[in-house]
Amino acid sequence: MQVADNALAVTVSPHIHEKSRTIERGMLDVLIALVPVVAVAIVVFGMNVIYIIAVSVITAGLTEVVVRRVLGRRQSLHDLSAMVTGLLFALVLPPTTPLWVVAIGAFIAVAVAKELFGGLGKNVFNPALFARLVLMVTPLAVYVHKYARPFFWKATGFFTPIATSIDNSVVGRAAYKTLTGRVVLNAATGAPNALTGATPLTLIKNGSMLANTVSSSTPVGATWLTTTGRPSFWSTFLGLRSGSIGEISILALLIGGAYLIYRGTIDWRIPTGMIGSFFLLTAVTWNHPVYQLLGGGLVLGAFYMATDWVTSPMTRRGKWIYAVGIGVTIALLRFFSPWPEGVAIAILQWNLITILIDRYVTQPRFGEARRPWFARTRGYAGPSVEVAAVPAGKVLPAGGRS
Repeated sequence: MQVADNALAVTVSPHIHEKSRTIERGMLDVLIALVPVVAVAIVVFGMNVIYIIAVSVITAGLTEVVVRRVLGRRQSLHDLSAMVTGLLFALVLPPTTPLWVVAIGAFIAVAVAKELFGGLGKNVFNPALFARLVLMVTPLAVYVHKYARPFFWKATGFFTPIATSIDNSVVGRAAYKTLTGRVVLNAATGAPNALTGATPLTLIKNGSMLANTVSSSTPVGATWLTTTGRPSFWSTFLGLRSGSIGEISILALLIGGAYLIYRGTIDWRIPTGMIGSFFLLTAVTWNHPVYQLLGGGLVLGAFYMATDWVTSPMTRRGKWIYAVGIGVTIALLRFFSPWPEGVAIAILQWNLITILIDRYVTQPRFGEARRPWFARTRGYAGPSVEVAAVPAGKVLPAGGRS
């Protein structure tokens, strides 16, 4: 019997088992889900958001084309994965990140975190978060640790590109400049760091979120404040606060996340386990649980980063372990690390642990009486298996059931 050359296709897991669900359809779902997030960011931070997203997406696409051509691989730009990587990377950046820093990060996300490992389906880490972490631990960190206050464009112009710039004469070494090099000054004081706004997590980490007031030399980055000077609930929930481009609006993130769950693009267990375990820890310790939940990148990471098909576990039990592990790790990092945020580091750590989860946490095999926690390995005989006796001469029908 002759078999056609293309009758058997061998591909890298995870596999899609429904004919109507393709990689392109899944990536398009993510892009659609992020539309409300981008829309809110544009309103709050102006056209700087569009400039950063455009540079990131274009760089990611060009990098994929060039790297795959150099490595002799088939082009895969049509699957939209490079566009999703570029967009997600842009959303984890501050709104005044210099465009050349954006381009470097997008290149790292695709060339190193994705293509160096073999391309889509073979990468170990989430590419967008990998690139963000690289920027955090290099001298470029100064450009991605400064957050502008909401609606800063009212002082500079909605369409005017603004970028963080190093200025050693300024406290914090950061100033904000236009493309022409003009420094944006505070209209009242003449200070060059006029646009900076403290995020809720920065206030908590610095010990500025006091019981009756907020003690911070940097203005609180929120449109609406409480009587004690804290960011109000609605400022953090609607997105009227300082932060990365894609993390500010919890409402927009939840709308997009609900769409992805409805479409079956992501598994609800991961955001549920991640957010639930994190909130439980912060509530038990009473470490500003509401601000911890709404004031950082937790929701963005839970719905759009941790749910990546390639870097998350394949089994349901594995997803719960993975999600709860990320939530606990984020809480520990926010409590004890020098950084106010820990979402990127936590997800990347558990991306690596996913390899072990997929190896040792498996689905039940047909015929097993008990479900083991670990797959069979050398020295482990596994659980007992019930096997029904088959009378002599009797033939079992297809499926193995009498």
